[in-house]
Amino acid sequence: MKAVNGAADGTIRHHPSEETLVSYAVGGLGPAAGIAVKAHLLYCRHCRATTALAVAAGGLLLLDLPPSPLAPGALQQTLDRLGGTKAAQMRETPAQPARLRPPGAAAALSWLGLPAPRLRWVSPGVRVAVLLRESGGAQGGKALLLLRVRPGVALPTHGHAGTERTCVLEGAFADEGGRYGIGDLAEAEGGYNHRPVAEGPADCVCLIATSGRTHFAGTLGKLVGAWLKI
Repeated sequence: MKAVNGAADGTIRHHPSEETLVSYAVGGLGPAAGIAVKAHLLYCRHCRATTALAVAAGGLLLLDLPPSPLAPGALQQTLDRLGGTKAAQMRETPAQPARLRPPGAAAALSWLGLPAPRLRWVSPGVRVAVLLRESGGAQGGKALLLLRVRPGVALPTHGHAGTERTCVLEGAFADEGGRYGIGDLAEAEGGYNHRPVAEGPADCVCLIATSGRTHFAGTLGKLVGAWLKI
């Protein structure tokens, strides 16, 4: 996977936790969260190295395990699973043209194997598309969203029943946790409430992976959440 500069000075300031990177490396993240992390890896050389180490360490651990016979049909079941949504997460990312540093959202989506979505207005200055929806448990469904927000526009204050992972593809936003530019990945754990605001001269475009219900404050926010079913 070839390096792509993130922030204007080439610095990525916000990264996934090591736990998240290890989970990604061993296939422990769901498709939505895996794609959000993979988007960050397009930009971050440091996290790509950490992920490679985790993969190598996992391989060494497997070599130390005693061999055991596969259950009947285990190989075919694994191949079938890899043919589904997991394949998009695990597929190697094509090399990026060197002139695109950083790439626009359309190029990043293409490299991630995602189709160009049709964005819908959900409130003034905010457009969104649901790219992927997973079946969920008691906390609600898991989803991958693409969000485009005009500069200066704030999203409704909201919290999360699970973890929200946001990777910036264009522009920037700020919330109570800091400022996030291109390539940065924000991880908001359950119980964290924030009010993101798009910053800078251009629209902010983000990939957002949710792992549980999003709890919006205010009437408009609740209507948006109910319409998106997140």
